[in-house]
Amino acid sequence: MAERTAASPWPDPGSGARHAVVLSGGGAKGAYEVGVMQALFAGASPATDGLPLTAGIFTGTSVGAYNAAFMAQSVPAGRAAVDALAALWCERIADTSRSCGNGVYRLRADPLQYLEPGCLRRPFEIAAEIGRDTAFWARYLVSRGAALVTSQESLRTRLLETFDLAALFSVDPLSDLVAETLDFARLAAAPGALTVVASDWTHGTVRLFGKEEVARLGSPVLLGATAIPGIFPPVDVAGMLCADGGLLMNTPLGPAIDDGADVLHVIYVDPRVIDIPFPPLPNTLDTFYRLYATLLAAQVNNDIGVAARINEEMAMLAVLGVLDVLEGGRDWAPAARRLLRPLSRVVERLERGRPYRPLAIHRYRPQADLAGAESFLDFSAAAIETLMAAGYADAVAHDCRTADCILPPAPLAPAGPVEVS
Repeated sequence: MAERTAASPWPDPGSGARHAVVLSGGGAKGAYEVGVMQALFAGASPATDGLPLTAGIFTGTSVGAYNAAFMAQSVPAGRAAVDALAALWCERIADTSRSCGNGVYRLRADPLQYLEPGCLRRPFEIAAEIGRDTAFWARYLVSRGAALVTSQESLRTRLLETFDLAALFSVDPLSDLVAETLDFARLAAAPGALTVVASDWTHGTVRLFGKEEVARLGSPVLLGATAIPGIFPPVDVAGMLCADGGLLMNTPLGPAIDDGADVLHVIYVDPRVIDIPFPPLPNTLDTFYRLYATLLAAQVNNDIGVAARINEEMAMLAVLGVLDVLEGGRDWAPAARRLLRPLSRVVERLERGRPYRPLAIHRYRPQADLAGAESFLDFSAAAIETLMAAGYADAVAHDCRTADCILPPAPLAPAGPVEVS
């Protein structure tokens, strides 16, 4: 691989390295990811040394799962694929003057939405929606009313249990979007790798869906991976209740590494915690937003730190000649194996036949808070265009010196094989 220089991040797209795009969750802020990818695949970012990115590995959580699946069905993904995704965000997902709402959710309790120009042009569709909503609320009131009467809990508890915020949201637009824009047969035939992250809502564990599973199980995987708890209901995926993967793994670095990536382009949709301004007066929404961003930052920084330590350890073992001994299959003393195996995760992985590789991790994130917590569900056309433009600009201005990239150290001459007895 090419040696890293100050002007050219190591390694570049032409070095034979396998590039992965890692997409986090964040609702409407997923448009920011599209903007970053447009710059990368156009060769407009210093992260690829001005060359168009060629990526065959995609991982995603929540809205990032949808973006990742769309790109993975087009592997080898190029500029045409990301431009098609951008067009979908602007014309199908965004709430425009021509549409009747956005392409992700619809509020069942907002009759004023039907006065929008796009809705007025679809009277028969709107009549059908109103009929479905009426039937939904009838079933809801009957079931909740029965629970209120028969429950043995206190009156206060029973009243609280009758309220479900998710009942206000219809995910029919998202179901239609996934069914009409993802070709699962095409995905199955694509040569690249895909990992979609969801949360097992029953057991509280991470559930990773590889490309083959996503292609075989279809839309329920994407709907489950994007089911924001409390807003969208969990989805049954082959007998497992799945919810938003961002609860447990919002930025899936590990799956991309396991799929063989050498260079990871990790796109966040939230700024650094220090860049989130405090509101003039404390409020619950901003408090939870800051808490959420803090927890995610701690998780991701831990993963990034592990990758950095692996790079350092591999460089040290290479200098000592230990990697030459192991990779060359030469015999060495069992005592030395027992000594190094628990001390070195690199040696332990080599012994298991799954060696680590030097990793380069480029990080892209908003340089400022993108309209705060309330923008999470803001799919207005203006908001989507602003987010995409910000993503593109940040990728064009990418600088590893300020973006906390992880780059392998420049290769060092090994000291020769270690003598063991």
